[in-house]
Amino acid sequence: MPVRRHLLAGATAVVLVPVLAGCGGGGDAGAQGATGDTRLDAIFDNASFVGAGQDVRVAGATVGKVTKVELTKDRKARISMDVEPAFLPFRKDATCTILPQSLIGEKFVECDPGKPSAPALEGTDDDPATISIQQTQSPVDLDLVVAMLGQPTNVRTQLLLNEFGAGFATRGKDLDAAIRRSNPFLANARKTLTVLEGDKAALGRIVEASDTILSELDRRKNDITGTFDGAAEALKPTSQYRVQLDQAIAKLPATLSELKPALRSLRDLADDAKPTLASLRQSSPALSTLAGDLKPLSDAARPALRRLASASRTGTPILRRALPDLKQLQGTIAALAPVSPVARNINTSLSDNGAIENLARFIYVVPLATARKDAISHIVPANVVLTPCLLFTETAQPGCEAKFTSEASGANQLRSSQMKSFLEQQKQRAAEQPKTESTSRTLLPLAPTAKEEGR
Repeated sequence: MPVRRHLLAGATAVVLVPVLAGCGGGGDAGAQGATGDTRLDAIFDNASFVGAGQDVRVAGATVGKVTKVELTKDRKARISMDVEPAFLPFRKDATCTILPQSLIGEKFVECDPGKPSAPALEGTDDDPATISIQQTQSPVDLDLVVAMLGQPTNVRTQLLLNEFGAGFATRGKDLDAAIRRSNPFLANARKTLTVLEGDKAALGRIVEASDTILSELDRRKNDITGTFDGAAEALKPTSQYRVQLDQAIAKLPATLSELKPALRSLRDLADDAKPTLASLRQSSPALSTLAGDLKPLSDAARPALRRLASASRTGTPILRRALPDLKQLQGTIAALAPVSPVARNINTSLSDNGAIENLARFIYVVPLATARKDAISHIVPANVVLTPCLLFTETAQPGCEAKFTSEASGANQLRSSQMKSFLEQQKQRAAEQPKTESTSRTLLPLAPTAKEEGR
């Protein structure tokens, strides 16, 4: 039982190491290869049984093939790859990792082309673009780990480790650099442990809270089992579309790049909407009050709407019968359209000059003026403003207008000499005209009549 447990732990470690150490990406630079793709080389400590024809992947999508594996002068593995030009150029911070493709020993090379801001990885005249050994990783195969757990390998491993301990006693720094380069999981684990060391208090709280969570999970283990069973059934159709999913994942970076402008516009819209949302937050009490008043308003308006519906049923036939008259009225309105500007001007002029008010005043004053009478007839009282403009003349007098003021002063004041001269002119004209016309054309009587003297 302990041996099986050790085997399971070793297998789990080997599977987790490449998963945690793996990295994805794509690249696009190098020299043209024989297949028309771009050649890219990478130096590894160990080729880990990688052979020609195996896949080169970026983010899980196949972007090329391994063309050759050879040994360098310093006994390192140089893996030559043909990568599609669409994934180039690789950057100087690009990395590559050898990962297991299946449990039967097949491998593939997973690469990360690096950050776009980094300089491009370029080759020389003799060598293509090459990823250095400091930026590559090789996994530990599962069969090697399993072989170490049995005799005599475990005994030999112990002896070997003892000898290694003695041999590397004075070369700790070199051993540390070799371990870090051969398996980046240790470097990543060290960073992780450093972060966890700074969050010990939070981890303690998490551990304490995990008791409650685990007890609840234990109580609902049947529900969790059903959830996993349902997830397995749901994932079955997904396995049927594995090829389509791989293609969709390969197209995902381009899709995300095209989404960047839309996301920037959305961010700008969110920034512009902040003042509006703040104003809405301030208006929320008034909106709540308005929402509360809507129900009483709707209850009060419901009877009026019912009566309006009844009135509409009554008024619809009337409007239909009036439709011919309305059509004729429409023609009349169209014919009056040219006259409407003139009528508007006339109405504006009458309104500005007080025509309606003056007409109403005239209608009111005339009956009052004619209501007085004496023993002989009605009397029309008048307020005569004596000005030179009242006198008859054949030439225009300065200062005389069609509009009279209520008072006579200045140049408009009628002097006694002017009145005397006017009366003499009238007497002379009356003497020259026939007697039959004198009565009708004389503006002022020459002498008072008997009735007038009696008055």
